[in-house]
Amino acid sequence: MKPALPNLSLRRCLYWVAGFVAFWSFFLSVIATQHFISGAFQWKEAFQMTLNQWLPWTFLSPLILAFTFRFPIERVGWAGRTLLHALACAGAVLICVSLEDRIAPPAPPPWAREGTEPSYGPPPERGRPAMSEPFQAGQRLPGRGRQSPPFWFRVRFNLPIYFILASLGHAYVFSRRSRQRERHELELEASLAQARLQSLRMQLHPHFLFNTLNAISTLVYTDARAADEMIGGLSELLRLSLDSATEQEIPLARELHFLNCYLRIEQTRFGDRLRVEQSVSPETLAALVPALVLQPLVENAIRHGLEPKLALGIIGISAQRVGDTLRISIRDTGIGLPPGAYGASVGQTGIGLANTRARLQSLYPNRHRFTLQNDPGGGGVAELEIPFHTETPSSPVLPKPS
Repeated sequence: MKPALPNLSLRRCLYWVAGFVAFWSFFLSVIATQHFISGAFQWKEAFQMTLNQWLPWTFLSPLILAFTFRFPIERVGWAGRTLLHALACAGAVLICVSLEDRIAPPAPPPWAREGTEPSYGPPPERGRPAMSEPFQAGQRLPGRGRQSPPFWFRVRFNLPIYFILASLGHAYVFSRRSRQRERHELELEASLAQARLQSLRMQLHPHFLFNTLNAISTLVYTDARAADEMIGGLSELLRLSLDSATEQEIPLARELHFLNCYLRIEQTRFGDRLRVEQSVSPETLAALVPALVLQPLVENAIRHGLEPKLALGIIGISAQRVGDTLRISIRDTGIGLPPGAYGASVGQTGIGLANTRARLQSLYPNRHRFTLQNDPGGGGVAELEIPFHTETPSSPVLPKPS
């Protein structure tokens, strides 16, 4: 896996620089304040000591973090990268130890100043006057030996600082990778869901085409003119279907236009035996619905409800908004459903209805309702409820079936 390097745009670089400056300014101020509050140093002396100890790290810290971003210790190649960090740690510590006491002259302890009494540590030797000359690095003090700490003491002081900075760098790397992995998984899930929806939609085309061609074949030898009209209607229907082939949701007005083209084909086939009634609220025309969701429901009502009935059959289509829900109903005055054939969950259905249920579950998981049952007044009714949402405000004109 590639290192999780931060985005190096100009704005991002400015953010990082501002963050480093703000952090180290605050940190150095806190350390210097602690030295001053101890009572052993004046403000100037406290800042001098703080700069000696920490200023090298202010310049090394961005380099250490960048090095960690580029070479994080991970499972693959951990030995080589551990060696790299060990060498980098040794180099950083040696640089800090070498620069200590060279950035700003260190201040002597209180008892080394003329006319002051010691506030901590052993008292100066008797008979030896307090130092009146400026204090120099490495100079021996009365009763204290060297003022500068031993070499190994400085190493032990600076060594953990590298580990802290490297740990922060590793935490950033692994946190960034975790977010990238989560984002990639979400994108993959979205792609799989889109592919599944597209596959479900593609099932509708051969299913619908087969049924329509089968209906045309019944009229070729008995009513050639009607068959010709159905073929023309089928071509228009396929064109509309291809126009929205890549869209999972379309406005209800477009869906009704597609449905009306299909109903014109069926009216050519059934003649006076089929009548369509629509009751659609104007505010619902801009609502988004799954593409080709109504045609399977109407086809099911015609084939299983109206076709076996020789008398006039009526298909009623209604759409209305109920709060934040869009409710669409497809009713027919056919023979109705056999007892236990479908039920509220639409369990045992054909390709069209099973496909509809699967698409609704993918598009609106746990936020939809789809029922298919007998109408108390006779016939069957399919009812669909989905979240009401629109793409852009519009006022489309509802096309009427001919």
